[in-house]
Amino acid sequence: METVSLTPAEQALVVNADWIYLKNNILEKVMTLMGQLHLALQEAPVTSTFPFPEGVLRVGAKISRGERYRELPYIILDYPRLFSKDNIFAFRTMFWWGHYFIATLHLAGEEKEKYGHVIASAWRQLAEQQFQVYLLEDPWQHDFENGNYKLISALSELEFKQLLDRRSFIKLAKPYSFEEWGKIVPEIVRDYALLLRGLTSTTG
Repeated sequence: METVSLTPAEQALVVNADWIYLKNNILEKVMTLMGQLHLALQEAPVTSTFPFPEGVLRVGAKISRGERYRELPYIILDYPRLFSKDNIFAFRTMFWWGHYFIATLHLAGEEKEKYGHVIASAWRQLAEQQFQVYLLEDPWQHDFENGNYKLISALSELEFKQLLDRRSFIKLAKPYSFEEWGKIVPEIVRDYALLLRGLTSTTG
């Protein structure tokens, strides 16, 4: 039977419980932060005026947490959210340990068809605000690693439109550094409002 041994770094950690307590405290604070973000999004003026798909706001928020998104802890807030077989309209905020917060607008099905041309026409504004667009076929990767996303500012207007046209979904996202911890909620609310106002700019 093979001997199970620890590396020196693992040996140093296994005898020290303090880092686990710190990790748990951090994750509890992130849960609290996500609750604050939910309330801030709910109370944002754009939330009461935007023409969401029927029932989206009644569904309420969902906060999920786990330990192994690419082997690291994560916490996700979905609000507003609609995930059905045929349609998606969701604003997702994710905390990913060791990396960043991520805010994502995800549209698919009828919602993508409804707003795709508006998003394409907003190329310049989205580029100026440093939003990124998702590139892969699988819509369920959430991070900015491995070429998942590309800055819209690095695409021409035509390239951006062609990319949106090729997919049955659209994901626009932005990372937020942990170094800006105290500004996370207002910054995400600002970008959420910017995105939703953009969706109604030419749809009537």
